[in-house]
Amino acid sequence: MLFLDKVPVSAAVNTSVDLAKQYGKKHSYVNALLRNLDRNRGAISYPGPDDRARQLAVLYSHPEWLVRRWTKRFGAETTEAFLLANNHPAPLVVRTNTIRTTRRELKASLGSEGVIAVETQYSPVGLELVSGSGIQALSSYRKGWFMVQDQAAQLIGLMLSPQPGETVLDACAAPGGKATHLAEIMQDRGTLIALDSDAGRIEKIRENIRRLGITIIKTVQGDAVRYTNEAFDKILIDAPCSGLGVLRRHPDGRWTKSVRTISDRRALQKQILKNCAGRLKPGGAFVYATCTTEPEENEDVIADFLHTRSREFIIDDVRPYLPSAAAPLVGSDGFFRTFPNEPEMDGFFGVRIVRKS
Repeated sequence: MLFLDKVPVSAAVNTSVDLAKQYGKKHSYVNALLRNLDRNRGAISYPGPDDRARQLAVLYSHPEWLVRRWTKRFGAETTEAFLLANNHPAPLVVRTNTIRTTRRELKASLGSEGVIAVETQYSPVGLELVSGSGIQALSSYRKGWFMVQDQAAQLIGLMLSPQPGETVLDACAAPGGKATHLAEIMQDRGTLIALDSDAGRIEKIRENIRRLGITIIKTVQGDAVRYTNEAFDKILIDAPCSGLGVLRRHPDGRWTKSVRTISDRRALQKQILKNCAGRLKPGGAFVYATCTTEPEENEDVIADFLHTRSREFIIDDVRPYLPSAAAPLVGSDGFFRTFPNEPEMDGFFGVRIVRKS
């Protein structure tokens, strides 16, 4: 009623009253409440600039606790830019399956079916689909020529840089976007274990493997906190997190997550990191990554790990593994961050750590 310009007030009220009749017991109250709101819409007051965080939270429909966190760390101007980006539809980005085709060929194939695709700025194998028909109806989709994946997630795979013939673990693999990317980087040569604790989500990994035509991935149902089989040259720890960097893709998460969510995930992340680091061969490397924005799940987890394991592990300079355009996304501390530096991408954090020989 207050923000849409194509739905008449009367229609909004009538529909709400009908729903109240179906699901509640006070439809007359709903009717009176909404009509009173319409009559007095000009009297609604919003928080003033004296409490900027609360003002931004209301104007951009984000939880106040989160806006206060971001405002304290980044300032009101940067926070407002990110809130605005969160309220826009996320771009539809795909990753070229380099085992089967090239980005140029994929772009031409998409164009032949009426899809306008633009090469991504950061990922050398990404395309943003600007317009076109449904993805699953495309011949290039059925042929396994691409996988839907945001640029930030694509850069995480490049950071690990697994080589053909290596033994690699993706410790939290579902639904398989990063695992299949790692296999493509390896030219489908070697061994890649895709580990996940959820049987249903493992089946989703298998579906993607089959469609993309990848042969080296072995799916394993297991707990990344306790998995102890074999040693690996490279490990990806795409840790379970609060997901605060991808709220534009999951808007309901604004209202279902809390500070408690962050602390709960942090405990699990530390356990997974501790166990998986023990599975890494001397001289090998792992990447710890999340799609969250909060230091408790990112920088603090790595600091706690290195506090007790600094004699064995060291942060690696990840810039040589990334395209030059992405180098500015890596800070002097060695951490890769797309939030808030690049709001056009999902909010990701990543770090590459090497086990000393």
